[in-house]
Amino acid sequence: MTAAPARIRVWDLPTRIFHWTLAALVVFSFTTGKIGGGWMDWHLKSGYAILTLLLFRLAWGVVGSSTSRFSGFVRGPVAFYRYAGEIISKRPRAVIGHNPMGGWMVMVLLVILLVQAGSGLFSDDEIATQGPLAEKVSNAVVGKMSSFHHFNGWIIAAATGVHVLAVAYYWFGLKDNLVKPMWNGWRTVDAGVAQPPMRAGWLAAVLLALAAAAVYWLVVVYPKG
Repeated sequence: MTAAPARIRVWDLPTRIFHWTLAALVVFSFTTGKIGGGWMDWHLKSGYAILTLLLFRLAWGVVGSSTSRFSGFVRGPVAFYRYAGEIISKRPRAVIGHNPMGGWMVMVLLVILLVQAGSGLFSDDEIATQGPLAEKVSNAVVGKMSSFHHFNGWIIAAATGVHVLAVAYYWFGLKDNLVKPMWNGWRTVDAGVAQPPMRAGWLAAVLLALAAAAVYWLVVVYPKG
């Protein structure tokens, strides 16, 4: 007799809050950046919030729950191409957490978002909005950072589009809903699959507070020094 499928928690609450909050802020930042005007103040604040979340995620990727750790989902090129072949043949093996391709998508998004938040600190729209660190560098650097910040915004939009299309392919092409587990944390798996270890929420709260303090120092305290 075949054992019934089991339901296990694959994503902890901090990772899920990070994911959906970051998604909302990225859309908000992109929109306010294109509208400009009085929305630029909110664009800056959104950028600071994104930087805070990214610093938290870097830390959580080291000490967080097993499925959230970089060591748990960043794989080498062999695993990447092998899994890509399984996707093409529509026979991907079941993976708890990020699969070898999805793991690299996560890393790409984290890197380009970090670069975007970092370049925004040195940018100047030459109208009324200036990054908090723009006065710490030369005009030439500010000009290059401003141009790159604008260009990289479109790279982020393209990468986000690829991510959404990949999730849609899983949902409709492979009949595997990846959205629901990232929303409620739970996933139905084959019987006998072990529950991944989850870290305590208080640790995530401490890391988030430290990330917020670091960003506050960077955008408020340091520029005045």
